[in-house]
Amino acid sequence: MFRLTANAWLEYLQQLSSLLRDPVYYGVGVPHGHGEQVLLIPGFTAGDWTLGTMARWLRRIGYRAHLSGIDLNVGCPKRKAELVGWRVAKIAHDSHSRVAIIGHSLGGVLGRAIASIDPEYVSRVVALGSPIRYGWDSVRDEVRPTLNAVQAFWQTIQSAPEECGTFECSCGIARRVFAKMPGAVRFDSIYTRTDEIVSWQACLADDGPNHEVSGLHSSLIANPAVYRLLGAILAEAKSNHAAA
Repeated sequence: MFRLTANAWLEYLQQLSSLLRDPVYYGVGVPHGHGEQVLLIPGFTAGDWTLGTMARWLRRIGYRAHLSGIDLNVGCPKRKAELVGWRVAKIAHDSHSRVAIIGHSLGGVLGRAIASIDPEYVSRVVALGSPIRYGWDSVRDEVRPTLNAVQAFWQTIQSAPEECGTFECSCGIARRVFAKMPGAVRFDSIYTRTDEIVSWQACLADDGPNHEVSGLHSSLIANPAVYRLLGAILAEAKSNHAAA
């Protein structure tokens, strides 16, 4: 596990260094927005601080980027989806426009849940390395015990049921995630076959395009290829909205 974590951090720093030297980060060769609303959701055990670089880039190329308000993405997924969903609804009401959601890992899972619950507020969900199939079985064997232990700890201190976050939980959040997206909401999955956290097959969607990039799971938030894809995907969402 230590070696896996060290390799992931090294790869993240390499991707971030490449990104900061890449013209795409400065808005060159990528379509620009015109103030469209985008909300970013961090991955499991991460917080908004991990998405600061992406938020600044989105603002640089003309989007109104918002953070989720999550300091540490652990605990009950249903409660997280409700809290972030309220933020999405407020942004949509204040701007009189629907919101695109970009979520990393668990963030993309929560994005699907929010879009399923309140599709009138969401234009598109883009998931980065998000396991949208198989539940906890999508997590690789090498890291599953550690992630399960973290989740179990938070379940204990929050008095959450043991099945919280699984198909067995009576709250129904998992069924929201794995259900087909509402017709008004577009879904894109960006994944890597060398994902060190989740099985890449678990990231493949039946209800939207799947985009493959190279690299590791943890560094998708700093991967230049991901930024190029995001620029194209958001521009497509913008043109589709204008055509409608």
